[in-house]
Amino acid sequence: MNTNPQDARAAATAMVTELARDFHDTDVEVSWEPPQESWSWTAQVTLAAENDARSPDAEG
Repeated sequence: MNTNPQDARAAATAMVTELARDFHDTDVEVSWEPPQESWSWTAQVTLAAENDARSPDAEG
């Protein structure tokens, strides 16, 4: 609660990217949208461009 917004977003980005690697064995990119409210942020999480597409037969 007492962290500045840039640090909070950086921590959330790190958590999401680590979870994606640990649980899904993939890299993701997190893009933050401009805040509409000072207390609320929204981000888009997408697969990183360097990932190869998985085959349709792969479990996941």
